[in-house]
Amino acid sequence: MKQTMKKIFHYFRDFHKGYFNLSLYIVFVLFVGTLIALNYSFDIEDSLIDGYYGKFFRILLYFGIHALAYFGTLFIIWIHDRKNVSFSWLFWLKSIVALLVLGVDRSIFPMISKVVLHGLPRETYSFYYKLFFNSYGLVTILLMMVILKFLFDRKEDYGIYGLRFKKVDYRPYLIMFLAMIPIIYIATYLPDFLSYYPTYKRTGGARFASYYGLPEIVCKILYESVYLTDFLNTEVFFRGLLVIGMSKLLGKNVILPMAATYVVLHFGKPMGETISSLFGGYILGIIALYSRNIWGGVFIHGGIAFLMEVFAFWRH
Repeated sequence: MKQTMKKIFHYFRDFHKGYFNLSLYIVFVLFVGTLIALNYSFDIEDSLIDGYYGKFFRILLYFGIHALAYFGTLFIIWIHDRKNVSFSWLFWLKSIVALLVLGVDRSIFPMISKVVLHGLPRETYSFYYKLFFNSYGLVTILLMMVILKFLFDRKEDYGIYGLRFKKVDYRPYLIMFLAMIPIIYIATYLPDFLSYYPTYKRTGGARFASYYGLPEIVCKILYESVYLTDFLNTEVFFRGLLVIGMSKLLGKNVILPMAATYVVLHFGKPMGETISSLFGGYILGIIALYSRNIWGGVFIHGGIAFLMEVFAFWRH
């Protein structure tokens, strides 16, 4: 355990050595803070972007807001270090394709759900809807990562952007997970948290269970199991593609743009969770950059999400 923590400490020391610039980080935090303030002041995602729910224009809106965070952060980095930061044509192609994949993933669901879920009984529709919502990313994200790996990075040996079981050490993630337990527990006393979690309460699981004559606990277990698979897609995109997959083109500059883009992903959630995602994305990003593996991130991300559900169930 001691050796493992020394390795993690070495990751952070090596990353910040020669890279950390106080003025850069101050401007970066102000930039991300401005994005957060604008979203929660004007309800940009829930009112503006979701106003185009079910329309293809929503893809461009999601692409735009994520691109603003990603390229805006890179512009800040470039301003602070113009001599050592350059962007190749491959970077522009790969990053734009990546953000388009994310835009499609966050927008396409209403269109495909109408086809996949057509004709389901009214009592079961909501539950099937939520199950499909949390699993379709296996195609729009995970399958696309396989395709992008083949197109751009077939010669790299980190698997599908860090999805490999070789030399995975879960012990440091277990420590971080245990450290998060009291923080998550305290968060359960915040009104915003309890109004959003558990996410199961919006599934119509009770009606689904009654329709099929099942104990509701079966629906809860089924939903939470499928819900947690979505964090695999999140990690392989953000810590996999945007960190491991882009590191050959950007070096250490992959972390801050990924963290800012990850914050935007949380705009529909409670503000406290959105703010904390900046720190979580930053930490997991550095570990992924050096370990070339994302399974630890999947473990801690999914574990925290599961705890949030469990504590919310308990508080309610």
